[in-house]
Amino acid sequence: MAETGERSAGELHKTLSVSRGVGVAVSMVVGSGLLVLPGLAFTQFGDAAVFAWIAAAVVMLPLLLVFARLGAHFPNAGGVIGFLRAGFGRAGAGPVAYVLLGATAFGGAAMALTGANYVASLLGSAGWALPAAVVYLIVVGLLNAQGAQLASGLQTVVTALLVLLIALVAVVPFAAPGYEPEGAITLPSDPLAVVPAIGLVFFAFTGWELVASTTEEYRNPRRDLPIVVGASFLIMIVLYVGVAAAVQISLDPEDPLTGTAPVVAVLSRVLGDSAGLAAGLLGALIIFATLMGGTWATSRIVFATARERLLPFAAARVNPANGAPVPAILVAVLMFGGVVLGYGAGLLTLDQVFRLSSVNFLVGYILSALAYGAVFRAWWQRALAVLAALPALVVLAGFGLLLVFPAVLLAAGAVAHRVTAHKAQGAG
Repeated sequence: MAETGERSAGELHKTLSVSRGVGVAVSMVVGSGLLVLPGLAFTQFGDAAVFAWIAAAVVMLPLLLVFARLGAHFPNAGGVIGFLRAGFGRAGAGPVAYVLLGATAFGGAAMALTGANYVASLLGSAGWALPAAVVYLIVVGLLNAQGAQLASGLQTVVTALLVLLIALVAVVPFAAPGYEPEGAITLPSDPLAVVPAIGLVFFAFTGWELVASTTEEYRNPRRDLPIVVGASFLIMIVLYVGVAAAVQISLDPEDPLTGTAPVVAVLSRVLGDSAGLAAGLLGALIIFATLMGGTWATSRIVFATARERLLPFAAARVNPANGAPVPAILVAVLMFGGVVLGYGAGLLTLDQVFRLSSVNFLVGYILSALAYGAVFRAWWQRALAVLAALPALVVLAGFGLLLVFPAVLLAAGAVAHRVTAHKAQGAG
Protein backbone atom coordinates (compact mmCIF):
# COMPACT_ATOMS: atom_id res chain seq x y z
CA MET A 1 0.00 0.00 0.00
CA ALA A 2 2.84 2.37 0.81
CA GLU A 3 4.25 1.89 -2.66
CA THR A 4 0.91 2.75 -4.29
CA GLY A 5 0.58 5.87 -2.18
CA GLU A 6 4.08 6.98 -3.07
CA ARG A 7 3.40 6.46 -6.75
CA SER A 8 0.12 8.41 -6.65
CA ALA A 9 1.88 11.29 -4.91
CA GLY A 10 4.28 11.63 -7.85
CA GLU A 11 1.95 11.10 -10.81
CA LEU A 12 -0.37 13.52 -12.63
CA HIS A 13 -3.94 12.49 -13.41
CA LYS A 14 -5.02 11.95 -17.06
CA THR A 15 -7.99 14.30 -17.55
CA LEU A 16 -7.52 15.88 -21.02
CA SER A 17 -9.52 15.01 -24.15
CA VAL A 18 -9.40 16.75 -27.56
CA SER A 19 -12.12 19.29 -26.75
CA ARG A 20 -10.63 20.21 -23.40
CA GLY A 21 -7.16 20.15 -24.91
CA VAL A 22 -8.13 22.72 -27.55
CA GLY A 23 -9.65 24.94 -24.86
CA VAL A 24 -6.53 24.68 -22.71
CA ALA A 25 -4.18 25.21 -25.67
CA VAL A 26 -6.00 28.27 -27.04
CA SER A 27 -6.19 29.85 -23.59
CA MET A 28 -2.46 29.21 -23.02
CA VAL A 29 -1.35 30.57 -26.39
CA VAL A 30 -4.02 33.17 -27.25
CA GLY A 31 -4.61 35.61 -24.45
CA SER A 32 -2.49 38.20 -22.75
CA GLY A 33 -0.15 38.64 -25.71
CA LEU A 34 -2.97 39.23 -28.16
CA LEU A 35 -4.74 41.64 -25.83
CA VAL A 36 -1.75 44.00 -25.62
CA LEU A 37 0.93 43.22 -28.24
CA PRO A 38 -0.93 44.37 -31.39
CA GLY A 39 -1.04 47.87 -29.92
CA LEU A 40 2.45 47.75 -28.43
CA ALA A 41 3.93 46.61 -31.76
CA PHE A 42 2.03 49.30 -33.66
CA THR A 43 3.30 52.06 -31.36
CA GLN A 44 6.90 50.92 -31.82
CA PHE A 45 7.07 49.69 -35.42
CA GLY A 46 4.21 51.38 -37.26
CA ASP A 47 3.32 49.84 -40.63
CA ALA A 48 5.70 46.91 -40.12
CA ALA A 49 3.63 45.58 -37.20
CA VAL A 50 0.94 43.61 -39.04
CA PHE A 51 3.53 41.94 -41.28
CA ALA A 52 5.49 40.88 -38.21
CA TRP A 53 2.51 38.76 -37.12
CA ILE A 54 2.44 36.97 -40.46
CA ALA A 55 6.20 36.41 -40.42
CA ALA A 56 6.10 35.10 -36.86
CA ALA A 57 3.42 32.57 -37.88
CA VAL A 58 5.66 31.34 -40.72
CA VAL A 59 8.57 30.95 -38.28
CA MET A 60 6.33 29.09 -35.86
CA LEU A 61 4.79 26.52 -38.22
CA PRO A 62 7.72 24.06 -38.54
CA LEU A 63 8.36 24.42 -34.82
CA LEU A 64 4.78 23.33 -34.16
CA LEU A 65 5.23 20.25 -36.32
CA VAL A 66 8.25 19.40 -34.18
CA PHE A 67 6.30 19.99 -30.97
CA ALA A 68 3.31 17.92 -32.07
CA ARG A 69 5.44 14.92 -33.00
CA LEU A 70 7.67 15.07 -29.92
CA GLY A 71 4.69 15.56 -27.60
CA ALA A 72 2.82 12.63 -29.15
CA HIS A 73 5.80 10.31 -28.75
CA PHE A 74 7.17 11.59 -25.42
CA PRO A 75 4.26 12.84 -23.28
CA ASN A 76 5.62 14.31 -20.08
CA ALA A 77 4.97 17.02 -17.51
CA GLY A 78 8.09 18.96 -18.47
CA GLY A 79 7.31 19.34 -22.16
CA VAL A 80 10.54 20.69 -23.64
CA ILE A 81 12.46 19.26 -20.67
CA GLY A 82 11.25 15.78 -21.58
CA PHE A 83 12.03 16.35 -25.26
CA LEU A 84 15.63 17.32 -24.46
CA ARG A 85 15.94 14.33 -22.15
CA ALA A 86 14.76 12.04 -24.96
CA GLY A 87 17.22 13.59 -27.40
CA PHE A 88 20.30 14.20 -25.27
CA GLY A 89 19.75 12.46 -21.94
CA ARG A 90 19.61 14.11 -18.56
CA ALA A 91 22.50 16.42 -19.47
CA GLY A 92 20.22 18.10 -22.01
CA ALA A 93 17.23 18.31 -19.68
CA GLY A 94 18.99 20.30 -16.95
CA PRO A 95 19.99 23.45 -18.86
CA VAL A 96 16.69 23.75 -20.75
CA ALA A 97 14.73 23.36 -17.50
CA TYR A 98 16.28 26.54 -16.14
CA VAL A 99 15.65 28.40 -19.41
CA LEU A 100 11.97 27.43 -19.27
CA LEU A 101 11.69 28.51 -15.65
CA GLY A 102 13.10 31.90 -16.62
CA ALA A 103 10.71 32.12 -19.57
CA THR A 104 7.63 31.22 -17.55
CA ALA A 105 8.55 33.54 -14.67
CA PHE A 106 8.41 36.54 -17.02
CA GLY A 107 5.58 35.09 -19.11
CA GLY A 108 3.29 34.62 -16.12
CA ALA A 109 4.10 38.12 -14.90
CA ALA A 110 3.30 39.50 -18.38
CA MET A 111 -0.12 37.83 -18.22
CA ALA A 112 -0.83 39.21 -14.75
CA LEU A 113 0.29 42.73 -15.69
CA THR A 114 -1.74 42.73 -18.90
CA GLY A 115 -4.86 41.70 -17.00
CA ALA A 116 -4.11 44.31 -14.38
CA ASN A 117 -3.90 47.01 -17.07
CA TYR A 118 -7.37 46.05 -18.27
CA VAL A 119 -8.67 46.23 -14.70
CA ALA A 120 -7.03 49.64 -14.31
CA SER A 121 -8.69 50.84 -17.53
CA LEU A 122 -12.06 49.77 -16.11
CA LEU A 123 -11.43 51.58 -12.83
CA GLY A 124 -10.04 54.67 -14.55
CA SER A 125 -6.73 54.77 -12.68
CA ALA A 126 -3.34 53.22 -13.46
CA GLY A 127 -2.73 53.01 -9.71
CA TRP A 128 -4.93 49.90 -9.54
CA ALA A 129 -2.69 47.91 -11.88
CA LEU A 130 -0.17 46.52 -9.37
CA PRO A 131 -2.73 45.51 -6.68
CA ALA A 132 -4.86 43.88 -9.40
CA ALA A 133 -1.87 41.85 -10.62
CA VAL A 134 -1.24 40.55 -7.09
CA VAL A 135 -4.91 39.58 -6.70
CA TYR A 136 -4.78 37.75 -10.03
CA LEU A 137 -1.83 35.67 -8.83
CA ILE A 138 -3.37 34.78 -5.49
CA VAL A 139 -6.70 33.69 -6.98
CA VAL A 140 -5.23 31.61 -9.83
CA GLY A 141 -2.89 29.89 -7.39
CA LEU A 142 -5.77 28.91 -5.13
CA LEU A 143 -7.90 27.66 -8.04
CA ASN A 144 -5.06 25.65 -9.60
CA ALA A 145 -4.59 23.93 -6.26
CA GLN A 146 -8.10 22.47 -6.70
CA GLY A 147 -6.92 20.28 -9.59
CA ALA A 148 -6.76 20.11 -13.39
CA GLN A 149 -10.40 19.07 -13.80
CA LEU A 150 -11.64 22.44 -12.54
CA ALA A 151 -8.93 24.40 -14.37
CA SER A 152 -9.52 22.80 -17.78
CA GLY A 153 -13.31 23.10 -17.53
CA LEU A 154 -13.10 26.80 -16.65
CA GLN A 155 -10.63 27.45 -19.45
CA THR A 156 -12.82 25.77 -22.07
CA VAL A 157 -15.72 28.11 -21.22
CA VAL A 158 -13.65 31.27 -21.07
CA THR A 159 -11.76 30.36 -24.23
CA ALA A 160 -15.06 30.45 -26.12
CA LEU A 161 -15.57 34.00 -24.81
CA LEU A 162 -12.01 34.88 -25.82
CA VAL A 163 -12.54 33.75 -29.40
CA LEU A 164 -15.82 35.68 -29.64
CA LEU A 165 -14.29 38.89 -28.27
CA ILE A 166 -11.22 38.78 -30.48
CA ALA A 167 -13.30 37.91 -33.54
CA LEU A 168 -15.48 40.94 -32.78
CA VAL A 169 -12.44 43.21 -32.53
CA ALA A 170 -11.07 41.86 -35.80
CA VAL A 171 -14.34 42.38 -37.70
CA VAL A 172 -15.97 45.59 -36.42
CA PRO A 173 -13.57 48.17 -37.95
CA PHE A 174 -14.27 46.67 -41.38
CA ALA A 175 -18.01 45.98 -40.95
CA ALA A 176 -19.43 48.67 -38.63
CA PRO A 177 -21.98 50.83 -40.54
CA GLY A 178 -20.75 54.36 -41.13
CA TYR A 179 -17.30 53.83 -39.60
CA GLU A 180 -14.41 55.13 -41.67
CA PRO A 181 -11.02 53.74 -40.61
CA GLU A 182 -8.32 56.33 -40.00
CA GLY A 183 -5.42 54.18 -41.15
CA ALA A 184 -4.57 51.63 -43.83
CA ILE A 185 -2.48 48.51 -44.31
CA THR A 186 0.57 49.46 -46.36
CA LEU A 187 3.96 47.93 -46.90
CA PRO A 188 6.52 49.27 -44.39
CA SER A 189 8.93 51.89 -45.64
CA ASP A 190 11.78 49.83 -44.13
CA PRO A 191 11.21 46.06 -44.63
CA LEU A 192 14.02 45.28 -42.17
CA ALA A 193 11.89 46.82 -39.41
CA VAL A 194 9.81 43.64 -39.51
CA VAL A 195 12.65 41.60 -37.94
CA PRO A 196 12.82 43.31 -34.52
CA ALA A 197 9.02 43.55 -34.56
CA ILE A 198 8.89 39.74 -34.80
CA GLY A 199 10.96 39.59 -31.62
CA LEU A 200 8.29 41.57 -29.78
CA VAL A 201 5.16 39.87 -31.14
CA PHE A 202 6.70 36.41 -30.85
CA PHE A 203 5.55 36.34 -27.22
CA ALA A 204 2.02 35.88 -28.56
CA PHE A 205 3.23 32.71 -30.32
CA THR A 206 4.71 31.28 -27.16
CA GLY A 207 2.65 28.96 -25.04
CA TRP A 208 3.15 25.82 -27.10
CA GLU A 209 5.92 24.74 -24.73
CA LEU A 210 3.32 25.17 -21.96
CA VAL A 211 0.87 23.05 -23.95
CA ALA A 212 3.63 20.45 -24.29
CA SER A 213 3.98 20.35 -20.52
CA THR A 214 0.38 19.09 -20.23
CA THR A 215 0.91 16.04 -22.49
CA GLU A 216 1.33 13.70 -19.52
CA GLU A 217 -2.31 14.49 -18.65
CA TYR A 218 -3.80 13.54 -22.05
CA ARG A 219 -5.80 10.33 -22.17
CA ASN A 220 -4.40 9.51 -25.63
CA PRO A 221 -1.57 11.93 -26.45
CA ARG A 222 -0.40 10.21 -29.64
CA ARG A 223 -3.82 10.64 -31.26
CA ASP A 224 -5.10 13.80 -29.57
CA LEU A 225 -2.11 16.16 -29.35
CA PRO A 226 -1.56 16.69 -33.12
CA ILE A 227 -5.29 17.47 -33.51
CA VAL A 228 -5.16 19.95 -30.62
CA VAL A 229 -2.05 21.68 -31.98
CA GLY A 230 -3.42 21.95 -35.53
CA ALA A 231 -6.84 23.27 -34.51
CA SER A 232 -5.35 25.75 -32.05
CA PHE A 233 -2.86 27.10 -34.59
CA LEU A 234 -5.55 27.77 -37.20
CA ILE A 235 -7.69 29.62 -34.65
CA MET A 236 -4.67 31.59 -33.52
CA ILE A 237 -3.57 32.78 -36.99
CA VAL A 238 -7.02 34.08 -37.96
CA LEU A 239 -7.39 35.98 -34.69
CA TYR A 240 -3.86 37.41 -34.61
CA VAL A 241 -3.74 38.84 -38.11
CA GLY A 242 -7.31 40.11 -37.83
CA VAL A 243 -6.70 41.98 -34.59
CA ALA A 244 -3.35 43.39 -35.75
CA ALA A 245 -5.04 44.74 -38.88
CA ALA A 246 -7.95 46.18 -36.87
CA VAL A 247 -5.57 48.00 -34.51
CA GLN A 248 -3.50 49.38 -37.36
CA ILE A 249 -6.44 50.87 -39.27
CA SER A 250 -8.37 52.11 -36.23
CA LEU A 251 -5.99 53.57 -33.68
CA ASP A 252 -3.55 56.41 -33.27
CA PRO A 253 -0.15 55.07 -32.12
CA GLU A 254 0.12 58.08 -29.79
CA ASP A 255 -3.06 57.12 -27.87
CA PRO A 256 -2.00 55.77 -24.41
CA LEU A 257 -4.57 52.95 -24.64
CA THR A 258 -3.03 51.69 -27.90
CA GLY A 259 0.00 50.33 -26.05
CA THR A 260 -1.80 49.01 -22.95
CA ALA A 261 -5.36 47.97 -23.83
CA PRO A 262 -5.78 48.08 -27.63
CA VAL A 263 -8.86 45.84 -27.66
CA VAL A 264 -10.67 48.36 -25.44
CA ALA A 265 -9.41 51.20 -27.63
CA VAL A 266 -10.65 49.62 -30.90
CA LEU A 267 -14.15 48.86 -29.63
CA SER A 268 -14.43 52.27 -27.95
CA ARG A 269 -13.38 54.01 -31.16
CA VAL A 270 -15.74 52.02 -33.40
CA LEU A 271 -18.76 51.25 -31.20
CA GLY A 272 -18.52 53.79 -28.37
CA ASP A 273 -17.43 53.92 -24.74
CA SER A 274 -19.95 51.34 -23.51
CA ALA A 275 -18.52 48.72 -25.87
CA GLY A 276 -15.02 49.58 -24.70
CA LEU A 277 -16.10 49.13 -21.09
CA ALA A 278 -17.57 45.71 -21.86
CA ALA A 279 -14.38 44.74 -23.70
CA GLY A 280 -12.28 45.80 -20.72
CA LEU A 281 -14.32 43.61 -18.39
CA LEU A 282 -14.26 40.62 -20.70
CA GLY A 283 -10.56 41.13 -21.41
CA ALA A 284 -9.80 41.07 -17.69
CA LEU A 285 -11.73 37.80 -17.34
CA ILE A 286 -10.04 36.26 -20.37
CA ILE A 287 -6.57 37.05 -19.08
CA PHE A 288 -7.61 35.48 -15.80
CA ALA A 289 -8.25 32.23 -17.69
CA THR A 290 -4.98 32.61 -19.60
CA LEU A 291 -3.10 33.06 -16.35
CA MET A 292 -4.90 29.99 -14.99
CA GLY A 293 -3.48 27.99 -17.89
CA GLY A 294 -0.04 29.57 -17.59
CA THR A 295 0.11 28.79 -13.90
CA TRP A 296 -1.05 25.24 -14.52
CA ALA A 297 1.64 24.65 -17.17
CA THR A 298 4.39 26.43 -15.24
CA SER A 299 3.67 24.33 -12.18
CA ARG A 300 4.14 21.21 -14.33
CA ILE A 301 7.52 22.52 -15.51
CA VAL A 302 8.50 23.16 -11.89
CA PHE A 303 7.19 19.68 -11.02
CA ALA A 304 9.23 18.04 -13.80
CA THR A 305 12.36 20.02 -12.89
CA ALA A 306 12.05 18.89 -9.29
CA ARG A 307 11.50 15.31 -10.46
CA GLU A 308 14.83 15.64 -12.28
CA ARG A 309 16.30 16.69 -8.88
CA LEU A 310 17.21 20.10 -10.31
CA LEU A 311 14.94 21.76 -7.73
CA PRO A 312 14.11 20.53 -4.21
CA PHE A 313 12.24 17.24 -4.60
CA ALA A 314 9.40 18.48 -2.38
CA ALA A 315 8.16 20.43 -5.44
CA ALA A 316 7.53 17.08 -7.19
CA ARG A 317 4.75 16.08 -4.80
CA VAL A 318 1.10 16.07 -5.82
CA ASN A 319 -2.14 15.91 -3.89
CA PRO A 320 -3.33 12.29 -4.46
CA ALA A 321 -6.98 13.36 -4.17
CA ASN A 322 -7.05 15.76 -7.14
CA GLY A 323 -3.66 15.41 -8.85
CA ALA A 324 -2.62 19.02 -8.15
CA PRO A 325 1.13 19.59 -7.63
CA VAL A 326 0.51 22.12 -4.86
CA PRO A 327 4.16 22.91 -3.95
CA ALA A 328 4.99 23.47 -7.63
CA ILE A 329 1.95 25.76 -8.00
CA LEU A 330 3.22 27.82 -5.07
CA VAL A 331 6.68 28.11 -6.65
CA ALA A 332 5.12 29.23 -9.96
CA VAL A 333 3.04 31.95 -8.31
CA LEU A 334 6.03 33.21 -6.33
CA MET A 335 8.14 33.43 -9.51
CA PHE A 336 5.45 35.45 -11.27
CA GLY A 337 5.06 37.66 -8.21
CA GLY A 338 8.78 38.43 -8.04
CA VAL A 339 8.77 39.78 -11.61
CA VAL A 340 5.54 41.74 -10.99
CA LEU A 341 7.14 43.40 -7.97
CA GLY A 342 10.23 44.22 -10.05
CA TYR A 343 7.95 45.92 -12.57
CA GLY A 344 6.15 47.76 -9.79
CA ALA A 345 9.48 48.99 -8.43
CA GLY A 346 10.41 50.44 -11.81
CA LEU A 347 13.18 47.91 -12.50
CA LEU A 348 11.45 46.57 -15.62
CA THR A 349 9.18 47.94 -18.34
CA LEU A 350 6.28 45.93 -19.76
CA ASP A 351 8.14 45.67 -23.06
CA GLN A 352 11.15 44.16 -21.26
CA VAL A 353 8.97 41.66 -19.41
CA PHE A 354 7.55 40.41 -22.71
CA ARG A 355 10.96 40.27 -24.40
CA LEU A 356 12.71 38.46 -21.53
CA SER A 357 10.02 35.81 -21.67
CA SER A 358 10.12 35.54 -25.48
CA VAL A 359 13.89 35.15 -25.76
CA ASN A 360 13.91 32.21 -23.36
CA PHE A 361 10.94 30.53 -24.98
CA LEU A 362 12.60 30.89 -28.38
CA VAL A 363 15.79 29.23 -27.07
CA GLY A 364 13.61 26.37 -25.79
CA TYR A 365 12.00 26.01 -29.22
CA ILE A 366 15.37 25.87 -30.97
CA LEU A 367 16.65 23.24 -28.54
CA SER A 368 13.47 21.22 -29.12
CA ALA A 369 14.17 21.26 -32.86
CA LEU A 370 17.67 19.92 -32.16
CA ALA A 371 16.21 17.20 -29.95
CA TYR A 372 13.79 16.28 -32.75
CA GLY A 373 16.74 15.85 -35.11
CA ALA A 374 18.51 13.67 -32.55
CA VAL A 375 15.49 11.40 -31.93
CA PHE A 376 14.07 11.08 -35.47
CA ARG A 377 16.89 10.37 -37.91
CA ALA A 378 15.34 10.02 -41.36
CA TRP A 379 16.66 12.63 -43.77
CA TRP A 380 13.32 14.44 -44.07
CA GLN A 381 12.92 14.51 -40.31
CA ARG A 382 16.33 16.10 -39.86
CA ALA A 383 15.51 18.52 -42.67
CA LEU A 384 12.40 19.54 -40.71
CA ALA A 385 14.58 20.10 -37.64
CA VAL A 386 16.82 22.44 -39.64
CA LEU A 387 13.82 24.19 -41.22
CA ALA A 388 12.40 24.76 -37.73
CA ALA A 389 15.63 25.98 -36.16
CA LEU A 390 17.09 28.34 -38.77
CA PRO A 391 14.31 31.00 -38.92
CA ALA A 392 14.10 30.91 -35.14
CA LEU A 393 17.85 31.58 -34.94
CA VAL A 394 17.43 34.64 -37.17
CA VAL A 395 14.71 35.98 -34.89
CA LEU A 396 16.85 35.16 -31.84
CA ALA A 397 19.67 37.35 -33.15
CA GLY A 398 17.34 40.34 -32.99
CA PHE A 399 17.22 40.21 -29.18
CA GLY A 400 20.76 41.59 -28.86
CA LEU A 401 22.02 41.93 -25.29
CA LEU A 402 18.95 40.19 -23.90
CA LEU A 403 20.58 36.94 -25.07
CA VAL A 404 22.76 37.16 -21.97
CA PHE A 405 19.77 36.09 -19.85
CA PRO A 406 19.15 32.66 -21.45
CA ALA A 407 22.92 32.12 -21.68
CA VAL A 408 23.23 32.58 -17.91
CA LEU A 409 20.28 30.26 -17.32
CA LEU A 410 21.73 27.58 -19.60
CA ALA A 411 25.01 27.76 -17.68
CA ALA A 412 23.22 27.59 -14.33
CA GLY A 413 21.23 24.56 -15.49
CA ALA A 414 24.38 22.81 -16.66
CA VAL A 415 26.02 23.42 -13.28
CA ALA A 416 22.91 22.16 -11.47
CA HIS A 417 22.97 19.01 -13.57
CA ARG A 418 26.62 18.35 -12.78
CA VAL A 419 26.06 18.90 -9.06
CA THR A 420 23.09 16.53 -8.89
CA ALA A 421 24.85 13.95 -11.07
CA HIS A 422 27.85 14.07 -8.73
CA LYS A 423 25.60 13.61 -5.70
CA ALA A 424 23.90 10.66 -7.34
CA GLN A 425 27.25 9.03 -8.07
CA GLY A 426 28.35 9.64 -4.49
CA ALA A 427 25.16 8.08 -3.16
CA GLY A 428 25.64 5.09 -5.47
